[in-house]
Amino acid sequence: MNLLFVDDNHACIETLVDIASGMGHTAAVAHDGAGCLALTSSKHFDSIFLDITLPDADGREICTAIRAAGPSSRARIIAMTGHSDFVASSGETSFDGFLLKPISLQALELFLLSR
Repeated sequence: MNLLFVDDNHACIETLVDIASGMGHTAAVAHDGAGCLALTSSKHFDSIFLDITLPDADGREICTAIRAAGPSSRARIIAMTGHSDFVASSGETSFDGFLLKPISLQALELFLLSR
């Protein structure tokens, strides 16, 4: 699978990329909303793991923008957040799932194997 990990926490994202690569996936990285949109507007990703709280944007707005157009508009987009109240009160969103930080190896593997 072609994956995109979007998070401003460099240590977190490096770990996620290492795990995904170890499972045979191709992984790209963006550290902010602008970088994410630049990548998703020019490349197709099967799944996008998107932090909700980015330094330059709200992950929900980025998710909506990805869904609006581009080669990744049909990607499975997974929200990543450290706020358990966001997951409980998410209601109607464009996300296909949620991962609560800190993300466990088992949780990430489940998402990667379920597609």
